[in-house]
Amino acid sequence: MAGTSHTSRAPVAGDIDESYLHKNHWDSGWDIIITAPGAAGEKPLGAPVQTGMARRIREVTVRHAGTNNTVVTIWNSPGGMMIISLDVPAQTTRTWSSQDGRSVPSGWQPVIQSSDVTGGNTIVSAAGLEA
Repeated sequence: MAGTSHTSRAPVAGDIDESYLHKNHWDSGWDIIITAPGAAGEKPLGAPVQTGMARRIREVTVRHAGTNNTVVTIWNSPGGMMIISLDVPAQTTRTWSSQDGRSVPSGWQPVIQSSDVTGGNTIVSAAGLEA
């Protein structure tokens, strides 16, 4: 089937190269815990993108323990270019994913903010590719 990975058959055009995905895997490292709203609670989402590389954020998981809804936003810092923004209801977990991912160019430092952490905190993790 085109566009899917292959494991027990010969590869065909459109297959995803699983070895490439594993070799170039990127993740944000430890879970990022946001305890203050807005810029005051801003945290880096992993290290800056290395020179000559590009990152594709393909998945973001947010566990929002606060009692109010929040908006979780991933930005480039400095510069303020929005990369991803997610509306997350109170006391829920939300996962965003994209096969192609969102591009983060070389030299950018993605940061993450939560608009509201009343009554709890917001925990974020992310994964994708960097090559």
